[in-house]
Amino acid sequence: MKKIPWLTGTVLVVTAAVNLWAAADADVMRKLGRDPAGFSADGWWHLFSSLFVQSDGWAQLVFNLLTLAVFGYLVEVHLGRWRWSVLYLGAGLLGQALGYAWEPPGGGNSVAVCGLVGGLATAVLLGRGALPSNAGLFASLYAVALAGSQLFGWIALAIGVVLVTVVNGVLEKTGRGTRILAVLVPLAGLVLLAGQDHHGASLLFGVLASGLMPVRVARSAPTP
Repeated sequence: MKKIPWLTGTVLVVTAAVNLWAAADADVMRKLGRDPAGFSADGWWHLFSSLFVQSDGWAQLVFNLLTLAVFGYLVEVHLGRWRWSVLYLGAGLLGQALGYAWEPPGGGNSVAVCGLVGGLATAVLLGRGALPSNAGLFASLYAVALAGSQLFGWIALAIGVVLVTVVNGVLEKTGRGTRILAVLVPLAGLVLLAGQDHHGASLLFGVLASGLMPVRVARSAPTP
């Protein structure tokens, strides 16, 4: 029986609810987002609460919820909930911490989604979990689109998505397999990190953390 992704669903619903609350009360963003005064020991909890508010409006909210649904489902169902938790929270907290240094005050769960994407990419490259054949494509498209939009603009995003899609089609036709596409995820993370974008650190956290996590070993059936 396939797992029900209740963890992904719960976080998605809570994130959506908090943003509906923020839309009705402008003070919510100030209270839950990264503190405009900067990080402080007393306000450490902003690292966590800022994962639930989106500072760039409805477009950011819709995109982040959609990508959470896709990558959250893939990681939770195929890699497990405790891996999901480590990847989402670890990358999210790291990204928000760096956000204080590199980004203006704000918030968003895209850095946490980056952890899921990075973890998924490692699982694809190492052949872990019974992942769908297009998991590597989804992860690479997200990472390339993110790097393009964050550092170079929408034209770069479009070009990157087209190139990845074309390469995927060529690999499928030649029968060489599309797993190698997942290597674009850590490469995108390095590019973002070099540009002092906190999403890069979150992607790389997911890649490294997933590689260090122990692999589940299927138990053999007892000998009759």
